[in-house]
Amino acid sequence: MRVQTIPIQQLRSNGWNPNEMDDHRYRSLVASVKKHGVLQPILIRADMTIIKGEKRWRAAKEADLAEMVCVIVESSQEESKLLTISLSNLRGRTNEELLASLLEELSGSYTLEEIALETGYLQIDLEGYLSGLQQPSDDNVFVEEDNFDVQHALLAIEEPETQRGDIWQLGPHLLMCGDATSEDDVRRLMDGARAALVVTDPPYNVAVESSSARLAADGRDSIMNDDMPAEEFAGFLHAVFERYAAIMDPAAAIYVSHPSSYQREFEDAMNAAGIEVRTQCIWVKNAATFGWAQYRFKHEPVFYAHLRGKAPAWYGDRKQTTVWRAGLPAEDPLPETVWEVSRGDVTKYVHPTQKPLELLAIPIRNSSRSGDTVTDFFGGSGSTLMTCDQLGRICRTMELDPIFCDVIKRRYKDKTGIEPQLLHRADPAA
Repeated sequence: MRVQTIPIQQLRSNGWNPNEMDDHRYRSLVASVKKHGVLQPILIRADMTIIKGEKRWRAAKEADLAEMVCVIVESSQEESKLLTISLSNLRGRTNEELLASLLEELSGSYTLEEIALETGYLQIDLEGYLSGLQQPSDDNVFVEEDNFDVQHALLAIEEPETQRGDIWQLGPHLLMCGDATSEDDVRRLMDGARAALVVTDPPYNVAVESSSARLAADGRDSIMNDDMPAEEFAGFLHAVFERYAAIMDPAAAIYVSHPSSYQREFEDAMNAAGIEVRTQCIWVKNAATFGWAQYRFKHEPVFYAHLRGKAPAWYGDRKQTTVWRAGLPAEDPLPETVWEVSRGDVTKYVHPTQKPLELLAIPIRNSSRSGDTVTDFFGGSGSTLMTCDQLGRICRTMELDPIFCDVIKRRYKDKTGIEPQLLHRADPAA
């Protein structure tokens, strides 16, 4: 062990610290560091990874300090994780999901009894973190398909009530008629709130068409922004994921439906925005897409991703495997990366990539809690909002097309009986 002054830019986060600090305490820490400097050295490894003191390091960066006094410890990564757990037990709040992930990683090298002795935690508490007993489960909350007839709703709309720039309140949820690439639109919709989870289904740029006669009559039977030149589409995706990254909570997960043909473009744009893919899930549909391809698509891929250097919150139990099945009988009931969910009565689907509520419930249950804010900047026919409503989440969603905004409002009112309320209308002269 040695003490050394290290340039702040050389230090890096470990990405596994389960200790949390509320915003008020963090702002107080920043103010103190600006006035007095960092009074207590932080603990680091020889590779400059922080073991303990990440909040002080972040506050020092915000205070524009050039260097910090560090205690350098020669330790393996596993030993460093044990130290992090031990020191996090002494003060502050604990991110239980991140702590459970750490315990799971260490379980191959240490018993829970050994970890308890090393860290000061009670073994029974560690067992509780691992089993997920600390988190209430909503797995027993049944998500009901509303069987909303989008075609019928569209035919009833002669002139959309919604205007570009509108923000509507639907119960606890917010709907904006806006552009997912617009910083101003995103700022007004979120109004300082952070997304605990993003579930999104951007245009696929494959010119998918709707069967709606109402949209065809307007010359709008394909999704907006779904048929761009390749370079323009890449720029569109980069802007979209920059907007998402800016409003995500550090522990937020993001689920991104995408086409196989543009998988690289989606992942490149996500990476450029600081969003990293952890795995890819597969929705297996009960019917193949119509077309003349030699291999007709009967599945849809979904990226499961998070902000670079951050661990996404996880509220599923600790026994889940890498393959998900839901909605259809299976020998193994555990969630997996293959989601088998029937599309139900597709004659009532008009939005070309409309998702069943049961499918959307999978990521919403696993990556958010009741009362959390879930964001989707491509509202479509409102399936994300409707699923959030049944599961007790708060949805902030955006849709570019005023007609589909009206559809979402009608869908919500038909299901809940609650009349949507206009909160904001943009100045036409602006």
